[in-house]
Amino acid sequence: MKTENAPSAKSAGPRTLQKGLTVLSLLKSAAPDGFGATEVANRTGIDRVSVQRLFLALENGGWVRRNKAGKRFYSGGEVGGLSALLWAPHHVSRELIYAAMEGMRRLAKQLGDAVFLIGRDGAESVGIHREIGDYPMQILASFPGKRHPLGVGSAGMALLSALPDAEARAVVEANSSRLEEYGGLSAEMIHRLRLNAQERGYAVMQNYAVSGALGVGCALTREDGAPILALSVSSITDRMPIKRQMETARLLRRELDNLREFFQ
Repeated sequence: MKTENAPSAKSAGPRTLQKGLTVLSLLKSAAPDGFGATEVANRTGIDRVSVQRLFLALENGGWVRRNKAGKRFYSGGEVGGLSALLWAPHHVSRELIYAAMEGMRRLAKQLGDAVFLIGRDGAESVGIHREIGDYPMQILASFPGKRHPLGVGSAGMALLSALPDAEARAVVEANSSRLEEYGGLSAEMIHRLRLNAQERGYAVMQNYAVSGALGVGCALTREDGAPILALSVSSITDRMPIKRQMETARLLRRELDNLREFFQ
């Protein structure tokens, strides 16, 4: 027999949904540090057991993810991180993508500028995920699903410069008819910028994909040198003198190095 205080099946669903949305909102505000179940319970008033059940349900749906120790949870990002998984190369694991997103949040918070995760699809680069910083003027040169000829944009250039010379030249040749759309780029300029990136150890691209912008990009590579993914930071040119370019590249490499455990 149902008592007056017992929740009906009809009302329990909306309340559970509301609790889930409350937890998601809290986790989003906690990036990049995340929360444990006890912290969420204390902050929301939801009992700890219910929080743990919500974590599991949200994790199964791809809306949240947990750290390696399994005790702290994070927002899955744009559309629960599913957007990033949609555009990620098929050979890249879900764990690697989520770990990269965590590093991107740290970078965006530290630098204040937009951070981009970019993959390769044949002769093109494709946006996987982006994190927006808190600086008032953001350069949003890419977004999930956005495609460019490989080598246009600092992340794409980082990927291109990691390829063997013959393969890189074939990619540039395949894209040669499209390059003029990007600030008058030419195949010769792409090759020169590629060699500069190889010599420097990171890619710098200015004013080609987006006017008034400068990007710094670094690629994550396997032991044989094959590129997997690239991270980049884009800002207005005035915020990117050479010293800051070098520091940005150092921070990008640090985050990329943290990802190596996911494919070795």
